[in-house]
Amino acid sequence: MHARVSSAGPARMALRRVLLTLLLAASLPATAAEQPADLTGVLQRIATRSPTIHAAQAGRRAAGAQERATRAAWFGKVDTYARSMHYNDPRLVRPITEPPNVALYPFSRNQFGYGVEAQLPIDISGQILASVQAARANARRAMWSAEDQRLQTILDGAALYRNLQAVTGQRSALEAQQRALASSLAVARKGLKVGSIARVNLLRVQAAEAAVQGQLAGVEGQEQHLRAQLAALMDLPMFNAGIKPSPVEPTRLPDGNPDRAPLLAAARSAADAAAAREQVARRAQWPQLALTGGWDHNAIQFDRRAVDTWQVMLVLKLNLWSGGAQRAAVSAARASREEAADRSRQARLNLTAASAGAAAAWRAQSRACLAATAGLAAADESAHTERDRFKLGLGSATDLIDAEAALAQARASVAGALAAWWEADDALRYTYGEAPLALGEASRESSAAQGN
Repeated sequence: MHARVSSAGPARMALRRVLLTLLLAASLPATAAEQPADLTGVLQRIATRSPTIHAAQAGRRAAGAQERATRAAWFGKVDTYARSMHYNDPRLVRPITEPPNVALYPFSRNQFGYGVEAQLPIDISGQILASVQAARANARRAMWSAEDQRLQTILDGAALYRNLQAVTGQRSALEAQQRALASSLAVARKGLKVGSIARVNLLRVQAAEAAVQGQLAGVEGQEQHLRAQLAALMDLPMFNAGIKPSPVEPTRLPDGNPDRAPLLAAARSAADAAAAREQVARRAQWPQLALTGGWDHNAIQFDRRAVDTWQVMLVLKLNLWSGGAQRAAVSAARASREEAADRSRQARLNLTAASAGAAAAWRAQSRACLAATAGLAAADESAHTERDRFKLGLGSATDLIDAEAALAQARASVAGALAAWWEADDALRYTYGEAPLALGEASRESSAAQGN
């Protein structure tokens, strides 16, 4: 459906990969407190340890338990009881039966009894069936919502890691610029002694070096902020591991169907649950039939002269007046159904727009990465030329500083464009109900290993 991005020739593609590898391999921090963490390992930890994902999974289990509790209403219930009764006048311990002979019946102010009560609903109205359907749809909603939350949290973690890759690339570019300016500063000092370089050029290089140090401080602040956010998703107090760059670009535009996304499935299930709840409210107005019965053991206190009785009843109920409560309940359930249906349609529209936007961003970032790579080659050549000119006293400090800044910007642009390209790839896969490629490949490798 989509063609592979290969507008450049083979030689240019090879040059681009070499430049990306050499540039980004240098972006690993030299003083990291831990071994570098790759994206796959980070996402696997988020998937297994994130409190947000655990909370969503707990909600799914709760909805499943609620479905089982609702289904249990079909099977009725059996209760046992014990009671101690005390009256102001002596009362019969047992009911009067035929032939009546009250003189032989025991009376007592203090009575004690126990027994069993049973009730079995006969769902002629279909209210229990509608309740079970609502609970089942809600359980599906919770299941799909938990899956969507898992994908969304993993996507957030991938975006933070990609941003860290871009920031790390920016920091590496600034450090390279700082080293180049330090070298040019040493050249300027020597040239000042022999009179080949003016003092103003030395001062300009010093000012440029100080400006780069300020930019590095800002970048380090951004990096620490991103690390703190990523640590929270990973359920860690801090995340100090090094960041591994992406040495290659995405190979092709992901292809999928937004209808498979858990977000849409959750919205559809929520609409189904709301429709079923409306049926529950409607059928509550219909006749309700139940079979009830029980056994009762009643006696004078301390279980004297006990009497056992049992009964079975078939009870049919029909509400005649509730003050408008039932009609209001139906109206509320109808409005909830309409709201859920509209939300489901809006979720479909939003996801379609997000998918189209992510695909457009993917294409734009692929072109931006190509342009940034070409710009890096030109900036690198320009910087080398200006360094040589400055050493010979032929170039000005302004030209040198501009060339070094352009090279640093080009290096940062390549790292940022590549990270943004992968971020767009991850976002597009989310709209198809897929995890980022780094986690998807790890899952497939794990499944293949288990199959073997």
